[in-house]
Amino acid sequence: MKQKPEPCSRCGFHYNCLCDAVPQLNSQVRIELLMHETEAQRSTNTGQLLENALPHCRRHLWQRKAPPAALLTLLADPAAEPYLVFPGEDASELENIVARPRSKPQAKPVHFIIVDATWQQARKMLRQSPWLQDVPTVKLPESLVTGYTLRRNQPDGSLCTCEVGIALLEAMGEKSNADAMSAYFGKFLETFEADRQHQTVNKA
Repeated sequence: MKQKPEPCSRCGFHYNCLCDAVPQLNSQVRIELLMHETEAQRSTNTGQLLENALPHCRRHLWQRKAPPAALLTLLADPAAEPYLVFPGEDASELENIVARPRSKPQAKPVHFIIVDATWQQARKMLRQSPWLQDVPTVKLPESLVTGYTLRRNQPDGSLCTCEVGIALLEAMGEKSNADAMSAYFGKFLETFEADRQHQTVNKA
């Protein structure tokens, strides 16, 4: 029986390396990934794609008894304008946030907080994080459709973390970056499926 190849030390794939597909984007969009502690170990995680490509994307590990210090510092910073990306009755429409003028010198940089977890975990995380209760929420357009197929038992139409990031890039006027991330995301899905089947992707 043929021995399984060693995984790439960076992207983790055995039969196909995804490293050359990572776009290095000159983006100004700030994304804070609030990642569940079990999510970092999942090969299906897509938040890592945003981390790889975006210069202003940071990971904050969520633990119930130990809130991430760097994110708490950001939330307390009067010079920043954080928004939690999560649907709800009180959530603002994304287009309303984007439409606000930000060209003035005193305009605060917007930081989008994305909960990087399954939907079941995400709801639990928010309930158990009182320090997030006063953070204003923003929701994405309901018309968006997911192309993510690597997990089951998720609500119909819900987007994965990378798709949320792509939607934010496009909404913030960075369409070329959104397109590049979409291509990278598509390559990730293709590579994941090929690796699962112990096959190599045709690069022709």
